[in-house]
Formats: sequence, structure tokens, C-alpha cells
Amino acid sequence: MGGVGAVSQRFYSVLFTLCVAVSLVGCGTPSGLTIDYAPSSTKTAQGNVNVGDFKYSAVNPRTSKPMPQDVIRNTAMGEIKLDRDVSKFVRDAVFNELRFVGVKVVPTGMLLTGDIEEFFIDDLGYSIDWTYRVKYTLEEKTSGKAVYSSVKNIQRKTNKFGNPLGVLKENVKMSVEELLEDPEFIKAIN
Repeated sequence: MGGVGAVSQRFYSVLFTLCVAVSLVGCGTPSGLTIDYAPSSTKTAQGNVNVGDFKYSAVNPRTSKPMPQDVIRNTAMGEIKLDRDVSKFVRDAVFNELRFVGVKVVPTGMLLTGDIEEFFIDDLGYSIDWTYRVKYTLEEKTSGKAVYSSVKNIQRKTNKFGNPLGVLKENVKMSVEELLEDPEFIKAIN
């Protein structure tokens, strides 16, 4: 009877290990990490803007080649691959944040575009260093004349064992808040 209990315990142990392995395989999908973005700024602003296309021009300094459009550069082994282009994720997040704070996002407003110059996560060591830099440009739709251009650079150090996806989204929000705190931007969209 003692042998049957040991076999039963070993069976359940193997079954548990198999279930854990199968569930973890589902986390690493080839299509990339899905990040849902919910706007959360407590700022308020007014104005009209049309959010246009963003581009991702970050370069991998080790290879001097452009980063793949769906990968955020990091120092750890592996890569942070999204289920869509970084530029589309950021563009949609900016759109949502602006609308959330009270800016009217309309097709007739000034055209806001962005160039994500750097999105870097240095996660070697005991903390995570974040660099998120976007050059925002606002142009008149009819003439294409730039009326506003500014680089917003977010650099932070966070706990390694916190919520990295939450911090990633927080960095995008902080960049939009810096944009909203810029009186030249507010003046241009009003």
C-alpha cells in the first residue's frame, strides 16, 4: 500500500509539472506580447489635434541597425516583442491620453506626429533603467508647416521586481503629460 501512495504522489507531481509547462508555453507566442493601454493621466487640457502617424527610429547600438519595428530594446537575454509595431502602440496610446484629458482629437486639427527615437530598458543588475524619448511635431495640415517641435525624454530607475508592463505604459503617459505641460504645445492646438 505504501508503494501505491508513492506512485500516486509521483503521478500527481508529474501531472502538475506537465500542466505548468503547457501553461507557460502559451505565454510565449510568436505573435508577440499584447499590451492593453488604458489612459490614466490626471491632467486636463483643451484644444484640437489630429493624431497622425508615428515612426520608430531607434537603433541598436551593438549592430548600428534599426531596431525591428515590433521590438523594444533591452539588455536582458531575449527580446521584448510586441504583437504590433511599437509606433502603432505609442500612437494609439498618445491618441487615447489626449482624448482622455479633454483634447478634441479631430481630423481637422493640427497634425501631431511623433518619432520614437529611443525605447530602451536596461534590466541588468538590481534595478531597471528606462529611457523613452519621443520627438513630437505639430504641423498645419494644409501647408505642412511645422508650428511646434520638441523632444520629450523620460528617464527613470525602477524596482526590478515591480510591474514592468505598468512602468512601460507609465513612461508613455509621462511623455504625453510633458507634452501637455508645454505651453507652446497648448498654444499651438488652441
